[in-house]
Amino acid sequence: MQSVRVCRRYGRGFTLVEALVALVVLSIGLLGIAGLQITSLKANHGSATRTQAVYLAYDIIDRMRANPAKASAGAYNIAVGATPTAGTVEGDDLIAWQQNIARSLPAGTIQPGGSVVFNAAANTFTVNIIWDDAHANVASRPDVAPTTMPAGDVVTFSVSTQLSN
Repeated sequence: MQSVRVCRRYGRGFTLVEALVALVVLSIGLLGIAGLQITSLKANHGSATRTQAVYLAYDIIDRMRANPAKASAGAYNIAVGATPTAGTVEGDDLIAWQQNIARSLPAGTIQPGGSVVFNAAANTFTVNIIWDDAHANVASRPDVAPTTMPAGDVVTFSVSTQLSN
């Protein structure tokens, strides 16, 4: 009869060590889930900026399609960082496009911008949009200071098109 009491006494509930081990295992699992969530958010933000760049490239292409005579004359040619002249349709289009790029894409050590290059021989337009994608890499790379940006953090989206007459 006495052996039954001994078993009951040792068989009751959790010990403090068992509870702490369970807490550590649960904490490690939750930290893993949080890490996956952060990685997912970074990837989602990166894809959202790339999608925005596609929209912005097609925005200026649509503006050139609305003004084909000036586009074919090279009036929409602009370099990254150049300031267009206001007062004309093409100048106002380029100003609005550059402002949309600056508002829509992340800026870090570079200001986001775009360029349009007309190749008269091939009758093609090449639209380039650049922005700083350092936000996705600096947090995961402690060796890089937030104010410096490796060359790999500059993203360029390019698209070439022909305007039909």
